[in-house]
Amino acid sequence: MTETQLSHALQRQHFYLFLENAFRILHPGTAYLYGWHIEALCQALQDVYDGRTRRLLITIPPRHLKSNCCTIAFPAWALGRKPHLKIMTASYGDRLARDHSDKFRTLIESSDYQTLFQHMRIDPRANRSTEVRTTRGGGRSMVSRGGAATGFGADILIVDDLLKADEARSPIERENAINFFEGTLLSRINDQSTGRIIVIQQRLHEQDLAGHLIARGEYRHLNLPAIAETPETHILNPQRTHRRNFGDILFEASYSRETLDTMRREMGEHVFQAQFQQNPVPPGGAVVHGDWFNDRYEASPDRNAIGQIVQSWDIGTSDQPNSDYTVGLTFGYYEHKWLLLEVFRRRMELPDVKLAILRAQREWTVDYSIIEYIGSSIGLFQDLRRESLGGRIFRAMTPSTSKEERLRGQTPKLAEGLIRLPEQAPWLQDFLHELQGFPYARHDDQVDALSQFLAYISLQGNARMHPGGARRRNIQRAA
Repeated sequence: MTETQLSHALQRQHFYLFLENAFRILHPGTAYLYGWHIEALCQALQDVYDGRTRRLLITIPPRHLKSNCCTIAFPAWALGRKPHLKIMTASYGDRLARDHSDKFRTLIESSDYQTLFQHMRIDPRANRSTEVRTTRGGGRSMVSRGGAATGFGADILIVDDLLKADEARSPIERENAINFFEGTLLSRINDQSTGRIIVIQQRLHEQDLAGHLIARGEYRHLNLPAIAETPETHILNPQRTHRRNFGDILFEASYSRETLDTMRREMGEHVFQAQFQQNPVPPGGAVVHGDWFNDRYEASPDRNAIGQIVQSWDIGTSDQPNSDYTVGLTFGYYEHKWLLLEVFRRRMELPDVKLAILRAQREWTVDYSIIEYIGSSIGLFQDLRRESLGGRIFRAMTPSTSKEERLRGQTPKLAEGLIRLPEQAPWLQDFLHELQGFPYARHDDQVDALSQFLAYISLQGNARMHPGGARRRNIQRAA
């Protein structure tokens, strides 16, 4: 096998290697800049092609090669391998959709591509601006939001930005995008049991299509903020991973830290948070600032070195999809700071809430467990004190002001770094997202639990936070 033959064989097998060549075809004279995130994108897409992933959501900043990779090169590579596949792409506007189609056509009509995939040929009888069909019955069709998607089914649906940035503030436009996705596009999947869907976009609003899909919890989510807010590990191929540390830049060859800082100043914090950090915070919603939590702890200290352990509970009463969450925050006092050790967050019926609180109390050997004393949680609090051997552990807090007033009254403690978060935890992203989106975020249960905790320690005073040396009992976590 010659070197050229080997290269062709590898490109047919590995999408990432094909993408490099596709970039040179589509952008002649432009240097290809390597970014590990491109490998991660390609691997996620190849997992869709191979059937390992059926629902994929990618959130990524603009101008990070997302459309070239997902909407143009990937359909070309997939059809090159399987010319019978039917692929549909969708975008917010006709102009954008046609631009993607033109680039796709340029790619598959190139001599390099036709040499690489000799069995993939265009049917001249079905070669239109909006649709390309192969001689094997497959093809790629395009549709823009609001257009008709009839006459062409899809084995793979690729949705690339259904919402323009200037439409994101409109609830009607956001709803239109979601309705078009669910009411029109999903109906074009040929086989609901095997059909695959890829949604790729920059975040524009908490209630955009990506936010809608995240809330449903059915999609594998590849989230790529411009600046890492937590440590991340990404799969580049079956043999390699990439470790991103807190503060690492996503694509420094194209967007340096200085460039990102300039863009943050010019476009404003809330726009930057949405489009570049994939963390949409509505204007005026930044009651809590992310840089208040830059001082992270790597690992929990030895349990006997921790002072008090306090849990704060905000109570939900239903397990229905649109109900409030029950949230329990576990804090440990260590070196004059409160470490957030764990977040419990789940929709539950009230009897299950009681069991969860008692389980968490035993698991962490809690000094005090704070319960919001309002509505249905009053009876829960009374049951806990009556039925638990450590009933005095449970303390009631009755809110007397609005949610926003309660949090704003505690922001000085947050600004001075009283609360420390871990560098990495499975719940960390959701926690930060909710705090930074308050008061306009979809959920505020974690915010309520945090405000309640901060109010409690204010009432107790710092002296009560020091146990006076070693803890009065072994607080090793129960098995």
